[in-house]
Amino acid sequence: MPMHSINLTQGTLTRVSYADVTVPPEAIGLSTADVRRVSWARPPWATDDGVRVGAAIWFADIEGTRFAFDPAQAADAVLRADAGTAAFHQSSIAHLLAESEFARESVDVLLMTHIEDVGMVAWMNEDGTWSPYFPNARILVSELVLRDFRASSATAEGDAMQDAWRALIAQQRVHSFVDGEQLAPGLTAHVSSGHGAGHTEFRCGADVAAPEVSFIGHLAVSPLHLATGECASLNTDPSTAWALLQQEAARARLLVGPLWPSPGFGRWSE
Repeated sequence: MPMHSINLTQGTLTRVSYADVTVPPEAIGLSTADVRRVSWARPPWATDDGVRVGAAIWFADIEGTRFAFDPAQAADAVLRADAGTAAFHQSSIAHLLAESEFARESVDVLLMTHIEDVGMVAWMNEDGTWSPYFPNARILVSELVLRDFRASSATAEGDAMQDAWRALIAQQRVHSFVDGEQLAPGLTAHVSSGHGAGHTEFRCGADVAAPEVSFIGHLAVSPLHLATGECASLNTDPSTAWALLQQEAARARLLVGPLWPSPGFGRWSE
C-alpha cells in the first residue's frame, strides 16, 4: 500500500497503510441511503456496496521526536479475531513498518485519541502476556480517558482490550496529558469529548506557513460523517461530536482520520 506524507514547518506527517477494505454502511453508523446522499462519496471513500475504511498508522516526525497515532484501532474483530490471527497481523504490520523505515523501535511517543480495542498498542506474547507494541515509546492518552479506564476496568477479567491496557499501565508505560497541552512544537492536544469522555483531537503545524492539520480521531470514522449529521450509534454525545466536526471543517484545516482509507486525509469544501 502507498504511503502519504504531509509537510509541516516543524516536520512531517506520514500515513503507513496496512489495508483498506469495504464494510457495510451500518458498521460505521450509516445507511445505504446516507451514502447515496453524499455526491462525493464515490470514489475513494465509498463504493456502490459499502464504505471504505483503513487500517493504518500515522507518524509525525517533529524536531527529532517520532510520534505514532492510534495504531490500527477499532479493528480487533478482524486483526485480533483469535490468537493465531493476532500473531499474524501484529507480525505483518511490524514487518511493514520496518520496510517503510518506521520500525517499531524508532517511535518515541504513542498518542491516543482515546482507548478503543488493542490495535497495535500492545504486542501479544506467545504465553498470552502483553508488552508494548512500540517498545521504546511512552503511551499518552487524556487524563480523563485514563481515569475512566482505570475505574471501568477495576473488576473486568478475560477481555483482551482490558487485559492489554491494564498490563501496559502496570508496566508504567501509560501516561496522560491535559486539554491544551503542547506535546511538541506545533503539536497540541485538544480534549473535546463528543465521541466519548476524554476523546482528543491533535492539531499540528500551527505556523501559518504550513498547512494546519487536525487529527480528528473518531469524530468522523469516515469522511462521509462530515456530511451525514449526528451519529448516535458511534458517539456518546452526538450533538457535541457533530458540532465539533462542523467547527473543524469550517476552519479549512487538513483533516486526518485514523480509519479513513488512502490517502487518509482531506480538506472540507462546501
